[in-house]
Amino acid sequence: MAYKLSAELEGHTSDVRGLASFGSDMLVSVSRDNTGRIWKRTGPHAFSEESVLVGHDKYVSSVVVIPDDAYPQGLIATGSMDTTVCVWDAANPGAPVQRLRGHSGNVCALAVSRDGRTLVSGSWDKTAKVWVNGECVHTLREHEHAVWGVLVLDDGSVVTGSADKLIRIWRDGQLVHTLTGHTDCVRALAATSGGFASASNDGSVREWTVDGLVRELHGHTSLVYAVAAANGVLVSGGEDRSMRVWRDGTLQNTVLVPSMSVWAVAVLSNGDIACGTNDGRIRVFTQDDARVADASTQKQFEEKNAVFALSAKAMGDVSLGNLPGPERLKQRGDCDQVVMIKDGSQVTAHQWNVERNEWIQVGHVVDAAAQTQKQVFDGREYDYVFDVDIQEGAPALKLPYNATENPYSAAQRFLERNELSLEYLDTVADFITKNSDGVQLGAQQPHIDPFTGGSRYVPSQSQAGGSVAADPFTGNRYVPAQTTAAYSPPSEYIINRQGNSSAIVKKLAEFNTELAQSDPHLAVSAEDMQRVSELENAVSEDACSVLLRLVQAWPVDRRFPALDLLRLAVAASPLPLTCHTYDGKSLVALVIEASNLDTVFSTDSALSKTDEINAMMGVRVLANMFAHPQGTDMAWAARSRILSALDGSWSRATNKNLVTSLSNLYFNLAIAAAQKSDDDEGLNILSASSRFLEHTDNADAQLRLVNVFGVLAS
Repeated sequence: MAYKLSAELEGHTSDVRGLASFGSDMLVSVSRDNTGRIWKRTGPHAFSEESVLVGHDKYVSSVVVIPDDAYPQGLIATGSMDTTVCVWDAANPGAPVQRLRGHSGNVCALAVSRDGRTLVSGSWDKTAKVWVNGECVHTLREHEHAVWGVLVLDDGSVVTGSADKLIRIWRDGQLVHTLTGHTDCVRALAATSGGFASASNDGSVREWTVDGLVRELHGHTSLVYAVAAANGVLVSGGEDRSMRVWRDGTLQNTVLVPSMSVWAVAVLSNGDIACGTNDGRIRVFTQDDARVADASTQKQFEEKNAVFALSAKAMGDVSLGNLPGPERLKQRGDCDQVVMIKDGSQVTAHQWNVERNEWIQVGHVVDAAAQTQKQVFDGREYDYVFDVDIQEGAPALKLPYNATENPYSAAQRFLERNELSLEYLDTVADFITKNSDGVQLGAQQPHIDPFTGGSRYVPSQSQAGGSVAADPFTGNRYVPAQTTAAYSPPSEYIINRQGNSSAIVKKLAEFNTELAQSDPHLAVSAEDMQRVSELENAVSEDACSVLLRLVQAWPVDRRFPALDLLRLAVAASPLPLTCHTYDGKSLVALVIEASNLDTVFSTDSALSKTDEINAMMGVRVLANMFAHPQGTDMAWAARSRILSALDGSWSRATNKNLVTSLSNLYFNLAIAAAQKSDDDEGLNILSASSRFLEHTDNADAQLRLVNVFGVLAS
């Protein structure tokens, strides 16, 4: 029986990297947006966001639910790029009840024993750690690369899977057995009734006992990132945008989603399955008609699938020249079978729906480069193989990439293979997107900003200026094939146009409803909220006037969505630049005061989360003013006020997103100084950027600040 969409959970603002279930009615997810989220079932096909887990200051990569008699709803453990494990009370998750320290790299895997007494963590630092009562009792050190998967068996043995392609079994902290077979990184482990299963970058899922391999499961056509097991089924997910359901070694179902990467999977106790994907969503699927989503939601899901772009490589070893025509769709198929159909120059993918007795279109098939353009690396064909210069005089490193894979996957693979710091992950992914032709994969929803609910900045359009990405190691341009270009400073302003305006407007409406109850004089009318919502389609003077009123008058902890929407409006149109505020302030003055930029960097106390969010939003609005000549002139006229407000920011700002936003604003000011040939102001900007560069270890910010020097020196 086929799985159908039951629920789609929206709330995360970036890739969902980990997912855990607790019974049939609770899911816990973690994300690149630095948060975890608890979701509770509110109906047969509905979940609501119960709580947001805020405690990590970098990506949250892994999660597990811990049964504990003292906590009826259980404990939750989350692992992060910040190298810590936070433990939360699921019933009262306002702050971690415990923080476990000891790893020196991203904590990318977590597992717990059935009785909840033993927690195991795996890390990019090449170790796994065994924790009992909050204390590390064993550190497992034999792996040569990152430990991506961990597991605790019923007999107390610990299983680890690593990027070194090996699975190791440990008892009482001692290595007792090593299992081989995978030909690429082992990415995940899951307990099964007879042993355990593993997922790998080699595209396979394998079932094991402690004595060795039981069987190999082949069906995925790309990297397999996740595996989970319960109720007699095994569920896997990977880079081929699919979840695959296995029973007794046989592929039973294939569930395709409109997202590039299925990072995480989970099985609920009622038999439903769930996945977390790179579009920031969690999707739940069911075989029970009582829990199937309504017809409208299912239709929207099918429509997203239908326009999603698929790589021909993701469809397996198929010759595009020998594909059948539309007449193939007149023949029946097998359950969940996928076929490619060639109709003229178009190739589409279709999946057989047994219950509806028809083929459903599930994507457009693309081939990013003609076969004669392919490049070979390590015996495999790629659309691109870039040369990366790490240091002068050293041989270039090869960075292979296929245009329809996740740039983050290729970036991570490159860094791990060459034993380079994973701090460069975003920068390398940024380069890949900018220097490849980049097949845009269908109607994916954008990633979402970690603070606002607005879109996260997709590498090709986010925090980089100019048309090329800079080398994170040398400052030089990355170039494809075997050519190398000298450094040339960017000449275009960094404008941040990415944003999920619908989500921002929804948050504004939510805050407005709350204020209508607590501070009615601050709430705006339904007509004014409607005007603001129309900013999704067009910028109008009436809407801008309402928006500026919200920015000025709302409580400081409720301003950020208004500031974020103002950022998008300023990037889209010069109209907000000329809208009048009720007290006659200029837009620059209004933004600086509303986001507290005048004071937030001049105090000795630590910045609160609200301070960081509002400051970041204010800085982004100011940076986006450079999208139009009028805005450039307005910001340049107020440069002294802006530089004064930012004075000291280099020593006070620690949040990565705030630091990057500040560096973008300095960069834009430098471009303006160069264009206006104002050497004196250029020196002021250069001085501030120099102090900023001395204080930050943020690679993205360092790149932009170095470019300030290049812009002003050119």
